[in-house]
Amino acid sequence: MLTGAKSGIHLVFIAILMILWVCSAHAEVGGSRLETSAVKQSSDGNRLFVYTRSQTQTPLANVYIITGYTGINHIAEQDVIALLCGVSNRVVVMHPRGTGYSDGTRGDVRDYGRFMRDYIEILNEDIGHLAGNSKVILYGHSISTAIALHLAPSLSRVDGILLVNPPCRMKSAPGMSPTMADYVKYAAYMVFAPHKPVVNMGGDPSRIENLAERTEAMARASDPLLVNTISMYLMIESKKLLDQMGSAASRSDYPLLLVYGLADSIVDREGCAEIYRLWKGSRKTFLEVPEGPHGRVTVLKARETVQLWIKSLY
Repeated sequence: MLTGAKSGIHLVFIAILMILWVCSAHAEVGGSRLETSAVKQSSDGNRLFVYTRSQTQTPLANVYIITGYTGINHIAEQDVIALLCGVSNRVVVMHPRGTGYSDGTRGDVRDYGRFMRDYIEILNEDIGHLAGNSKVILYGHSISTAIALHLAPSLSRVDGILLVNPPCRMKSAPGMSPTMADYVKYAAYMVFAPHKPVVNMGGDPSRIENLAERTEAMARASDPLLVNTISMYLMIESKKLLDQMGSAASRSDYPLLLVYGLADSIVDREGCAEIYRLWKGSRKTFLEVPEGPHGRVTVLKARETVQLWIKSLY
């Protein structure tokens, strides 16, 4: 967490960006793209930034991008958002508390349940205004796949889930896995300062061997909307969610598209295969993407299959 003058500068920067985005909300009805941005309020008074993009005023599907504790830059990820929009869909992106333009301590929450309730409140409110035949799809990548699985039963309806590189089992990778010294440091913080952001989620980009993963990690490390360091409290709560992915899959009967990049340096394919095997619903597809890394390049490579799968839910 930033303090003093540096913290003040950071807050002013975020405030200016928020004002610019809220004021620039627009709708290009004649030009095929509708965009809006708004600030919603959670039940505990936090302001949460929500961005939506649609290709039509009457979308056939609504794709809710679930993101984790590092957040999302919806501007930098317009390629993924455009892919999910296709020609008939609407995409909704929320900046979770403590990230992006939303209120909250960066890199930590005092109550993990509160982090989840933000999503439940915002998504259920939005879903409640949808046309009855407009589909609801959850999209998660990496750790947010576990968050999406956890959230789904608390939403008023879900018509499909798209999971990209779910980290049910992990590999050890240079630049992306903690060192022994890191583990010793993390243990100390868990005991003495569990809510202080200390875990570098981006690793050391210079040591990442895969070029696509290294390039994306470097971009994320310098992005002011993203959070690179989180607390041990968040890490422990994340581990609990990851450990529950198998049991969550065994209770999930929504249509599933699971996408795995065969060049993923940190997620083991067998964990993804286990999620797929345990999935309760029979409408499921497991797509393996050749040369797909851990980052968003994998879903971009899977564009055709992703768009066809979404259409199959209409």
